[in-house]
Amino acid sequence: MASLWVKAGICRNEVVISTKKKSPTKIELSFETNCKHVKALAEDLKEINIGIEMSCPMNETEIYKLSSKHLCRNSCIVPAAILKAIEVTAGLFLPAPASIEFIEGQI
Repeated sequence: MASLWVKAGICRNEVVISTKKKSPTKIELSFETNCKHVKALAEDLKEINIGIEMSCPMNETEIYKLSSKHLCRNSCIVPAAILKAIEVTAGLFLPAPASIEFIEGQI
């Protein structure tokens, strides 16, 4: 099981992504959020096949296909966070903090 807290940026939306391994090949996903777009994504994204999702190119993942359908912009970091949660829950990688920060004076 893994849970991630995502602060999406200037939109000020936040998401808690929770994953739970249901079988050797399936992961269940749940979302808590104030974002209407992520709520729509959550309706279509309740379970993922680990082997299929983690072995195909990024643009062919179910996560990115559904994100393209529901999210309001292509720079949303939520799809990447979902994949991070899945890889940790599946035991493919250890959990480690990840972040995006702008460098003051470089903008």
